[in-house]
Amino acid sequence: MAEETVSAETGTAYRILVHLGLRSPFYKLLLFLESTARSWWVTSWLPSWCPTSMCMLKEAEEKMLQSIAGAFSQQHVCISDGNRLWTLTFNGRTQGKTPVVLLHGFGGGVGLWAMNVDALSQQRPVYAFDLLGFGRSSRPPFSSDAREAELQFVDSIEQWRARVGLEAMILVGHNLGGFLAASYSLKHPSRVKRLVLVAWFWWSRGGFPSVPTRRMRTGPSQCGSKPSGPCSVPSTRWQGSGWPAHSALC
Repeated sequence: MAEETVSAETGTAYRILVHLGLRSPFYKLLLFLESTARSWWVTSWLPSWCPTSMCMLKEAEEKMLQSIAGAFSQQHVCISDGNRLWTLTFNGRTQGKTPVVLLHGFGGGVGLWAMNVDALSQQRPVYAFDLLGFGRSSRPPFSSDAREAELQFVDSIEQWRARVGLEAMILVGHNLGGFLAASYSLKHPSRVKRLVLVAWFWWSRGGFPSVPTRRMRTGPSQCGSKPSGPCSVPSTRWQGSGWPAHSALC
């Protein structure tokens, strides 16, 4: 048998076993443990996720919602496959007004709208719910295919609408919620009376290379020279005719 060459990069434990003439299968285990220890030392310098819990999430949400002056109700709305969407309802008793439905952005939840719902719900019902996979809603596995995952989101929104009993709605989406609101509107146009997209496009230099002007155009808010509150965010509204009009949540 040819003599085995031991390089300087070989693990210490392995080199000792080779020099002692031992060919035990345990050397592979020792080599694995040694390499694991070295990799742990490297990865210990990297950032890691902090452990969380649903109880901590509930407490954080309650603190965010303390700023809301008006009364509101909270419930889990059941959809298919045993999934549930955490939902807040504001001014739910008002009749004859098209309700506003709020879709939060990536990594967000219903608490995102805490500073807006009092103003938005003065004259009409407002609903805010945690998207599937976010916040206090169910977190089922999603398809690795982007289109299928998008359909999972859109179908969950439609199921939520049907269970709540809304015939039509003013759909407001922020960030990822804006993308899903637009996707939902394309699939269920009869259910969307108005579509409002709030900061749905990433405007940084490192973001998308160009604005899709074929289907949308944006502009400053028309709420006045010194907008405040929800009027301070530029948005685009799709009307029933299919053409967008500059707007803001006034």
